[in-house]
Parts: sequence; structure tokens; C-alpha cells
Amino acid sequence: MSDINIGARLAALERQIVQLQRAPRLSHASLEDAALEVYDGDGSLRAVIGQQPDGTSGIIAVNGPPPPQPAAPAAGPTLGGVAVSWDGTWLSLDQIAAPLDFARMEIHAGTTDGFLIGDTTLIGTLESPRGGTLIVPSERPLYFRLLARNTSGTASDPSPQRGPVGPAPVVAQDVLDGIIDETALAEDAVGRMHLQVGAVGHNELGIGTGNLIPDGGFEGILTAQLLLKNPHWSSTVGNSSAKAVRGIAAPTTQPLELTEVPVAPGNRFFLAFDAKVSADFAADSVRLYMRWLDAGGAILSYGILKGTPAPGGPWTRFNAQVQAPANATKAVVALSILQGTAGTADVDNAEVRTVVGAGMVLADSIGTTELAANSVVASKVVAKTLTAREVKAQSLTGAEMATNFLLARHVAAGTLTATHLAVGVDGNLVADPSFEGALTQGRLATGWTTVSPANDSPTALRVDCTAAAPTSKNLTLGSFPALPGQRVWLSVDYQLSSDWVGSKVGMHVRWENATGGLLGYSSISTVGATAGSGWKTVSGVAAAAAPAQAVTGLIRVLADDGTAGSVLFDNASCRIVAGSRPTGARAEISPIGLRLYDDEGGEAISLVTGAPNYLTLRDSRGTSVATVDERGNAGFNDLSVSGLTVAGTRLDSTLAQTPRGLVAVSRQYSGVTGTANEMGFVELAFQADVSRMYRIVVDCYLTASVETGEVHVALRDGGSATPSVSSPVIQNRVFALAGSTWRPVRVELIRSGASLGPGLHRILSSFHAQWAPAGAQVTLFGKADEPAHMYVEDIGPAIPDTGVFNTGGGIATPPRQQYERYYTASWSGSYANRGGYNSHYGNQCLQGYYSATNGMQASLIGFPGELNTDLAGAAIQQVQLFLYFAHWYYNSGGKAVVRVHGHGSRPGSFSCEGNALVFPWAKNAGQWVDITSIFDANKRGVALDPQNSGSDYYGRAEGVAEGHPPQLKVTYVK
Repeated sequence: MSDINIGARLAALERQIVQLQRAPRLSHASLEDAALEVYDGDGSLRAVIGQQPDGTSGIIAVNGPPPPQPAAPAAGPTLGGVAVSWDGTWLSLDQIAAPLDFARMEIHAGTTDGFLIGDTTLIGTLESPRGGTLIVPSERPLYFRLLARNTSGTASDPSPQRGPVGPAPVVAQDVLDGIIDETALAEDAVGRMHLQVGAVGHNELGIGTGNLIPDGGFEGILTAQLLLKNPHWSSTVGNSSAKAVRGIAAPTTQPLELTEVPVAPGNRFFLAFDAKVSADFAADSVRLYMRWLDAGGAILSYGILKGTPAPGGPWTRFNAQVQAPANATKAVVALSILQGTAGTADVDNAEVRTVVGAGMVLADSIGTTELAANSVVASKVVAKTLTAREVKAQSLTGAEMATNFLLARHVAAGTLTATHLAVGVDGNLVADPSFEGALTQGRLATGWTTVSPANDSPTALRVDCTAAAPTSKNLTLGSFPALPGQRVWLSVDYQLSSDWVGSKVGMHVRWENATGGLLGYSSISTVGATAGSGWKTVSGVAAAAAPAQAVTGLIRVLADDGTAGSVLFDNASCRIVAGSRPTGARAEISPIGLRLYDDEGGEAISLVTGAPNYLTLRDSRGTSVATVDERGNAGFNDLSVSGLTVAGTRLDSTLAQTPRGLVAVSRQYSGVTGTANEMGFVELAFQADVSRMYRIVVDCYLTASVETGEVHVALRDGGSATPSVSSPVIQNRVFALAGSTWRPVRVELIRSGASLGPGLHRILSSFHAQWAPAGAQVTLFGKADEPAHMYVEDIGPAIPDTGVFNTGGGIATPPRQQYERYYTASWSGSYANRGGYNSHYGNQCLQGYYSATNGMQASLIGFPGELNTDLAGAAIQQVQLFLYFAHWYYNSGGKAVVRVHGHGSRPGSFSCEGNALVFPWAKNAGQWVDITSIFDANKRGVALDPQNSGSDYYGRAEGVAEGHPPQLKVTYVK
């Protein structure tokens, strides 16, 4: 082939390669009975394109992330069922639109509160990411939840629950909604006899029952319809109820009209509502009013109930009476916020009631001012018209009642509680627990007696056990109302006679239902107790909780399987274990301690007696950050201790005296050659701390071209700038030249960080020949196997130069020394209002403002006189203060404000110097802080004096004679 043909061939190939590079990828590719798998950056399979495992073809998404949690559905009654809607929103405010792989929204329904989502609860789906409505046929109320799924089939967390919502009442099952309207009915065509009883109630007529406001609690659909028409009002959580209404305070009043009622001139009405307002609320008042109208609809006047709740305060009840004016024929009832500029107001439990209607007098509407003296006598009172609600509390005493007038049949069930009867003290549900009184005598059953003496009390219970009598005996000590899931702590002292034969003794609660039927037991007992061994105690939290349907608990002591001897009982106790809920994440407090349970019901924290203790602390994300187990093993993210002493010396002091080692280093494996002109060798930089001492070293080898003369090796300090051969010399050494023979060279400098100056230092080692023949060359170097070094070493805390010249003949004044001394406080105390000493707190040291009782508090702490003796004529190097703060207002800690004073003993009134240092401090933590800048040889102690009423400045430090007394650590030269 000729060269021309080869060139043409190459040119054609280049054109084809360019065309292939520019062509779309896979434009000529195909999948033959195969599939293309798509993976994300983490290697997880996300999609399969092509042939699927079941033989079909297409694009299948897999392993998609779960959708966000949907918002709660809306649900409302409709004919024959419930209309369930989703508005396309999500629970997270950051989630605005549906994810791109949204597939459908499942609607689940259940008949019980808190039902669990499963295959049997799915009743329908919504396919649009914008939401929609589904009519659910039902004859009873249902609860609803939503569950989103993506194209991979992955489910979201279920939405909050909505319900119960039931179907709307239907009078005629054959008439569909909307088929017959008002235009299809002749006038007066629907009379009373055409209406089914109960088909039209106050909800349909828009009127209340007793309360003229049809939905005074704002729970129903009537309120929901009103809120849809008024954007200034919305729904919120009520006062111990599900809902209330919330209004926005605005300059223009935007009333929420609740209803319209017929009135007549002179009618009186009772108005009331609960209200609370936000902390930033600014308005004249919150109002419930009646707008009086005449027959033509003209406004006559207003009957107003004005409420002024405290901003940010609790729910407050307001009430008043109003009267319709002349010519009034109807009234519009409305809520409003007058002259508002900021904040919101919540309103609940609104009432409008007629003061006199149908011959009945509204409670509290007639008082002493409405009655003439002696106008109500016995002859005016109809028999049996006075009941408990007409009689003022404590107005009837024994003098007004006949003997034996009150019998059991006159006392309503549940009206006499432990506050009225001698049952239980200090939380013990057992009345007369040590069996001393007449109540115990009334409890005794066959085989049970009381005897003396008892276990540190006069009387005990005794049960005799014989083979001829029933072998298991129990005695009821009382009863209490029960709830399912309740747990009890039981305790009783017992003593077995020397001849006792039986299996166990103890205590239990028998759980019964409403008809007295047995449901189960919660018990504690001792098995295999030793007869005749003296008084013992059996106690603990019973393992079993009150079962479902439990309404009563019977408290009993018991002796089982006894065939001989006797058992004594004393000091019985039954206490309810305080728990937030029966199962799941909860807290339980009993006489033996505290237990906290996690979401799975496992114990996360157990601080109880008689059982292993362990502690697990978690952060706001639920991550475990600290653990102490029952074996004493502990793990912490961070640990702060007030002090750790080793062999009598605090560990932090010992560590501070040790060198920190190399802070900068450089190795050289070659050399630099110079002449009589100075030449740089190696530069090394480090940060100097004024409290530390440093050793700066150059260690290398020297060779020269001649054997006469010398070489000068220097250390120059450029500070934070680039060093040069003109920078200040901080050390210099001279070495003789010895020709080509290797000679070690070492230049060393020891200096404090204070002498060098704080901050960055760029140190340059340099050299030059001197007194050598012209042209002589000098080389500083290192080799691969014997490198040269330049380094900076921290050799310990900075100490002053204390040496003096001594030519050997002795000197009159010895050299100065550096001392480091600890001084423990000799007195301390707190001062109320920064004035007189507050003896109530003893030696404790309080600072800051908690209440007007003590006002702005401050403290003084003094140290022994030897402190001033030691510091007389001394040069103070450093002063550190140790305090232990046992309390701060906030658990996160606070700010300690330290000042100094010159009091030799605790004064009667407070005073200190003005300069202050502020230190952040943790709760239950001790720490050393540096107060050198405000302390001198004339000071005798420190003060805690924030002069700031902020809560983060209120704290309490331990003082003299407490576990962690204040200390001073002073370093000085003398």
C-alpha cells in the first residue's frame, strides 16, 4: 500500500472517530432479553429498565426514600358516611410540594382511638399529589389516618389521627342530598307532622340548648363554617378541651359573629367566656357582645362583656349581665378584639344565657342585693326544692341537722373521699396502717386479732394458722378506685412464730370490675421465710398492673398454706406508683425510687433501692450521650470534675509542671554552603505562650575548605515577619574550622515565652566564616542517615531568672525563689441586697437576683492572714481561684462575676472593689480561673457580685466547711 493510501486511510478513520464522539450515546444500542440497572452514588439500586423478573418490560423504581409524613386529614359527616379529604400538605413546614416519586395517598380507617394501620384498615386511595376527597360509607363513627407511598412502594410515617366522625343523620333514606331544595317545596308544605323527632336539632337551627350560642365550645362544624368565612379567626387548642378560636389583634375590628337570637325589651342575659392572650398582645380588650337591633335591622346599642387577660398569662374566666334596650327585637352575638395592634387572643367556652326564662332563675343571677330582708321564709320554699347546689358550702352544720339525719343512703357515691375520712395519710392508701385504732377493730375477721407489743408500735395484727381451718387467709385493709394500667408499691412488716408452718406471707391488691368480679392480683410476698426469726419487711412494686376493666382495688395482707403457728403484721402501706402512662415511654416514681422507660418500654434509667441502678442520658435527638451501669462502668461525651488529686497533689497542677515536648521541628538531609558573607541555613516558626519556657536548638555538621579561621552560627528572630540575616540575634556560637573533617555543631537557647514575646516567631539559623583565607567555603549539613535538626521544645512553665553572681566567696542575700502555694478560704458568707450579712445561708456564697425576699445578692470570701505575709515584698506571677457552683438558675449553667476585696475577716455589710472578671460556669462543677489581672499583694479575698438581675447570673457556690471550699493558688517570686 502506498504512502498516499495510508494517509487517506488515516484521515478517514479520524473523521469516523469524531463522528462517533459527537453522536448520542446508546443511539445504536439495544437490550436483548436483559435489563439496565440504575444505582445512586452510595451503590443502592434505584431503578430497573428493561426486562423485569416476571417477564414484563418497563421501568420499575425500587428502594426510593420514604415520602414525608402527611398532614392530618379533614373529615366531616355526610349522608350515609364520612367525607375524608387531604389538602395536599405535609406535616413538615419545609415540605411544600409532593416528592417527584409520589404514587398515592392511602386512607385508613379504624373504629378505636389510636388504631394501628394494616391491610384491613385501608379503605381507599387518592392518586393526585394535590389531594382530594373520598366518601367513606359508614353507619358509625370512625377514626382516620393517611399514609403516603412512593413509586417504589415505600410508605411514609402515618399522619396524625382525625376523628371520631360519623355519618350525618338522614330523615328519609330515599332522598339524595340536593335533589329537593326550597324551590321544590310549596309554602308551608313541611309541617311539624312531616318532621321526624330529632331530625332537626339546635345544630340545624343554629341555636344552643340552654346556652344560646349553638357551639359555645367551638368544637363542631358550625364553628368550622364560621371560620371559613372569617380569615382573622382560626381554630386552636382549647381550655381543657379540644378546640378554641383564635383572633388576630388588628386596628380594624373583625368580629366573629356566632349566632342571632330573638329578644324583647328588658330581657336580661348572662354572658361569659374563657380567654387567654399571647405575650405580645396589645389591644383594649377581648369582647363578647350582643348587638341590639330593632325590627328594621337598625343598630340600637351594644351589651358588652369586656375581658382583659394578662399577656402571656393563663386562661381567665369573665362574665357579666346585659339587658336589651327599648325597641329591641333581636341581637347578634359576636366575639371581637377592640383596638388591637399586636398578638392574638384565644377564646373558649362562650355562653349567652337568659337570666330569667321559662320560670327558671339562672345560677348566680339573684344575690342578696335582689332580695328584700326576710323575703324568703320557710313557707315560701316548696318541699324538696332546696338541694345541695342551693346550699352554700359549710352553711349547714351539726346544729342545723337532726341526730342520725345523714345516713348512707343520703351520701352520693364518690362524694366522700380521703379528705373527709380517716383513710390514708402521706399517700398511704391504708387507713390506720399500724393497726392502733377502732377502724382496725371493725376490719377483723375470723382468725384475726390484734396483739401487743408490735414492731416499734403498740399494736399488730395476728392471724392463727391451724390445719383444721382454711390454710390460706387474708384480711382486707381497705379499697380504692382503680384505673387500668395502675401499678402499686406494697410494704408490710411481718413476724413468724417459732412454730409457724406455711409457704409464704405478704400483701396484694385484688382487682375487681364494676360488678365485683375478680380480674387479677398485684402481689408481693416472701417465700421460704424463717420461722421465729424476728421482724422482717417485704416490700416492692408489684410486677402486675391493674388489668383492663378494673374499677376497684382491695388491699389485703395474706398468709398462705399455714398449718401451724401464727403470723404478726404491722406498718402496712399501699401507694400508687406515679406514672405518666401504663406502657411505652413513661416515668414511674415509687417509694423505692425512680424508673424511666424508653419508647419500647425498656428501662432507660433505674435509680431505685434493692435493685441494680443504671443511668442513660440522651440528647434532644434521642442519642445516648452518657451511661452509668449497675457495675459502676461509666461513659461520657465529656467529663468535668471539680478536682482530681494524686498522692496529695492536684493532677492539674502536676500536669502544668510537665514539659509539653516538641512544638516545631525540621530535619535536613543535605547542606548549605557559604563564605565570609552571612548565609541563612534553616527557618522554623512557632507560637510562643508567655506562661511557658522554650529550648531552641540547631544541631548539624560542619565542613570547610580550609583548616584556619572560624565559623559563627547564630539564631535570629524575625517575629511575625520574614527573618533575614539582618534580624535580631538571640543566640550565637563560634566553632573552629577543621577542613573537610566532619565536626558537630550545636547552638542552643533557653528563653521564656514572655521574654520572646507572645505570638508567632519565625526563627532563622545562619552562619558565616571569619578569619579564614579569602575564598574559603563553609558548609552546614546533614546526611540521609545522619540528618541535621532544628527544633523548638516546650520544657515547662515559665519561671523567672533568680540566679545571682557568686564568685565563690559567698553573698549576704540568697537568690530569690519561685513559690506556688495553695490557700483554702477561712471565711465566707452571703449578703442580701448587697447590704447586711445573711446568716440564713451560713457560709454559702450566693450571687444574683432570685426574688424580692433577698434582692440582689452578693458574697464575700476571705483567706488566711498568711496569704498577705507570703506576698509581702513578692513579685506575683499568677493568681488562680477555685470555686464550686452547686446551683445555677438554669441547668445549662450561668456566669460568675468575680471581684476582689481587702477585708481581713467577714464584715457585717458588703463592699468590694469595682474591677470584675466574668467567667462562664457549668452546674455542679468546680473550676480554676485566672484572676491575676485584678489581684495584688494587698488583697485579702474575692467577692461574687454580678450587679445584674438576669437569671443566668443567679447561682450558689459552696463556701467554707462545705464539700468543695474556695481556694487560691498563687505563684510568686520572693
